[in-house]
Amino acid sequence: MEDVLFTLVVLMVGMLVHQLVLRRYDQPFERRLLSRSFGLHVASSFGLILVYQYYYNGSGDMFGYLHFGVPITEALRSDFETVAPQLWALFVHADYTLPIESLGLGSTGTMQAVSCVLFYFLGNSIFASALVISIGAYVAKVLVYEAMRPEFEKSEHEQVLFALSLSPTAIVWSCALLKEPVLMCALGPVFLSLRWILDGRRVALATTLLAACSVVVVLIKPYVLIAVGLGAGAWMFSKTMRSRGNLLIKPVYVAVAGALVILGFAAASAVLPSLSPDQVADSIQMQRRVSSKEVGGSNFYLEDADAPTDELPERGIISQIRLVPLALVTALFRPVLFESFSALQFLNSLEMAWLSLMFYQVVRRNSWQGLLQRVMTNPALIFCASFCLVLALGTGLSTANLGTLSRYRAPMMPFFLLLLVTLRERQPRAQQPATLPATRHPAVLNKLPT
Repeated sequence: MEDVLFTLVVLMVGMLVHQLVLRRYDQPFERRLLSRSFGLHVASSFGLILVYQYYYNGSGDMFGYLHFGVPITEALRSDFETVAPQLWALFVHADYTLPIESLGLGSTGTMQAVSCVLFYFLGNSIFASALVISIGAYVAKVLVYEAMRPEFEKSEHEQVLFALSLSPTAIVWSCALLKEPVLMCALGPVFLSLRWILDGRRVALATTLLAACSVVVVLIKPYVLIAVGLGAGAWMFSKTMRSRGNLLIKPVYVAVAGALVILGFAAASAVLPSLSPDQVADSIQMQRRVSSKEVGGSNFYLEDADAPTDELPERGIISQIRLVPLALVTALFRPVLFESFSALQFLNSLEMAWLSLMFYQVVRRNSWQGLLQRVMTNPALIFCASFCLVLALGTGLSTANLGTLSRYRAPMMPFFLLLLVTLRERQPRAQQPATLPATRHPAVLNKLPT
């Protein structure tokens, strides 16, 4: 009964948040798409729990957080002053001492701490906790739309909102008690902060918000901050270049762009030394081999279809460079239909088939030079391309299981879909100036009757 009560309260709060969002966006297509997005987020938060509870027999990380989180939450309720500081230490990857074993360390410990906080306020309800996260992810996508919208013409806003709010993978995998959904919740304020900095508004608040949310991203998925830093730096740099073509017009933007790139690398490397430039090749290789040992029928191997899982391939950056094309194809377009071994994978393969068709239309309708030109003339598309390439490369190289691949790439899918829906349309031809009427020769004019 308590579970139902907390879930209903969260649902009512979510509906109130949705109504506040609709008050800000009055265009019919915005209200329609946002309402669909909100409804799908709510449905996914319930549906994914039921799938994992009854189809997968209660296995998976989500129920692991529940199993280990509830005892810690009960200890927090009985002795808040003792347990709360240790829970904070678990959140920030510091040394901690809890009377009850946690699910894991590092980013898993961070997610475990988030779960405990949600359980503390929501009566240990996994449904209410997942619903809170799904509402946060929905709001985050709205914030991304708010940040991206000024970079596009009004006629393109419907496509932009569709891509950012209704990407199937981004909806399904941002509505659960998992790392990727919490990461998505943090990315929304990051984009809003970047928008404020670009517009020169609320710079102090934007900087504080950007730093706080970047910390959350680093604690959960450090490599995502590298992709965000590179994309944001490219976004700001291109925005500055377009400002009268003079870098001296807004030098602060150039400095911020460079700082974002450096911050992304530095923060990620500080949390995970394996992401430092001198170790990233070997760490990616090791991560891929660990992933390939996961139990399931959806494992794959970039090196060889029959590569053994107990032996490491040739070490070094060169061995990784030659895998880049296959890694990108894997991250952006797999699984294909014949690789599906479960209901969730089949649905995901349908989405990948749809995206593959859109990519074919993009290539067929535009020249490569034209595509590059269109991307380079829009700072938002430059961000999307940079972010997707970096994240797809890292995900494709470090993952060897199609099930986890779908989850890991969820943060980049709205931006990949935005690229496709924008570039799928043919490049509009430059309008020719209207033909002026032929000027009559003076001699002819003299012969005209007066």
